[in-house]
Amino acid sequence: MALNPLTLRRLQRFRSIKRGWWSLIILGTFCFLALLGPLFVGNEALIISYNGQWSFPICQKNIKPSNFGLPSDASINYRRLNKTFAEENKGNWVLLPLIPFSPTEVSEVYVPVTASIKNEHASFTDSSGSLLTETKIFVLNPDGTRGSTWSVSNGKLDGEFRLRDNQGNTTLLSKYSNGVALKTDSTGQHIPPAHLQTFIPYPTPPGLDGHWLGTDESGHDVLARLYGGFQILLIASVLYLIATYAIGILLGAAMGYFGGWFDLIMQRLIEIWSNIPFLYAIVFLATLFEPSLIILMLILVAFSWMGLAHQMRAATYRESARDYIAASRSLGASHARIIIKHILPNTLSVMITLAPFSIAAVVSSLSALDYLGFGLPSTVPSWGDLLRQGKENWSSWWIITSTVTCMVATLIMVNFIGEGVREAFDAKATES
Repeated sequence: MALNPLTLRRLQRFRSIKRGWWSLIILGTFCFLALLGPLFVGNEALIISYNGQWSFPICQKNIKPSNFGLPSDASINYRRLNKTFAEENKGNWVLLPLIPFSPTEVSEVYVPVTASIKNEHASFTDSSGSLLTETKIFVLNPDGTRGSTWSVSNGKLDGEFRLRDNQGNTTLLSKYSNGVALKTDSTGQHIPPAHLQTFIPYPTPPGLDGHWLGTDESGHDVLARLYGGFQILLIASVLYLIATYAIGILLGAAMGYFGGWFDLIMQRLIEIWSNIPFLYAIVFLATLFEPSLIILMLILVAFSWMGLAHQMRAATYRESARDYIAASRSLGASHARIIIKHILPNTLSVMITLAPFSIAAVVSSLSALDYLGFGLPSTVPSWGDLLRQGKENWSSWWIITSTVTCMVATLIMVNFIGEGVREAFDAKATES
């Protein structure tokens, strides 16, 4: 499709507006990454090399754990399998996504435990050197489940020792008190081995167990959650633009072109509809239906098309008074042909300049609804839900900081793009 000289000048002018041009490149890159889905963020391995055999779990279904040396009834934890292969050092390897966590996955955060022996008594500390208080230390099985478990209090063994088999059944018990074994077994399995782990309660700070931005209060990886929320916002923006523009453009063009009683009646209906409180309508509908992305988009579209319809009505009314429209009528062109072939292409600037600001509106509205609890279910990744968690957990600064940064950066880039498009399509600037 060849672009006319006017469009080329507009594109060149938009490229000369650096803040809008670079915002478009950066935001476009993020949108491309969002389309990669589990290839970029997910808990499924991309490629596994085991004993010279290659597997592709992301494409293959029903892969048997026994293919990788795991018990047949075990569940495959590919992150743990990758660590096991690295510890064995037999040439086996696992290729995981860059962010090896699913946006909907609740993952327990484990950190290694260090045992310090002094006067025949062992004290247990975490990776930072702090004594463990009121927790449990355990052996981590290759499939990611917990094995034998010891209770620890104030850095010393205190409480029960449980020896678990692969099915999680307790087969042997011992007991400790202040680091001293009160009840032992003849096998010596009650003595903790060298490689132990401990569980860190949610929310966990960044940098632990591969979580670059930590976890939220439910155990979801924050970075994966932000990625999943961005995917939801991208889908919502596309659905929102398609539906809003389909209604607003067609109805606004018809109002401006036909005028008369049709225009008068539609304006009165729009005035009545626009006076309905948006938030009250959301609360009422949320009590009737379980919120989903489609339902929320229908509600947002129902209250958002009116502004675009007014803009299109004014632009169409102005174009309808021009001579080329009168010439088209005199030549016998139908109303549909005049609107689609002549009026809409000449009102393109209205549609394009409003699009970025419409995207900013749907991002803000959907996040606000999730924040207030009237949006998507809590199982669905959402920036608004992360904002709510950050407000309720001020000590977990990584939740609110990362979410606000992503939201502010996205809205700033969208507004920069909108300002650049508006300046590029300005008639006076283009003519000069």
